[in-house]
Amino acid sequence: MPVRLDPADNRSTCRFCETHVSNDFRRTLGDENNVAHRCLACDSRPRIQAGSAAGKDVEYPDPLEQPNRNRGRKAPETLSDGGVDR
Repeated sequence: MPVRLDPADNRSTCRFCETHVSNDFRRTLGDENNVAHRCLACDSRPRIQAGSAAGKDVEYPDPLEQPNRNRGRKAPETLSDGGVDR
């Protein structure tokens, strides 16, 4: 594969949100050219694992359309004091 010298062709960032993505992420989850179309900063893990990082349309709701879909489970505030549940 030839090396592209075009600065606009930055494969080390997500095509959607321009967040840095690792070589491993791009190689394992990106498309056939190792380009990440979505990443964990802009998409949910189930969508990434179903192929959204490779540019595929997936059946899971898009966090762009439903922003609360990309938020992880939060610990209750009572457990933030070292794990003591009162």
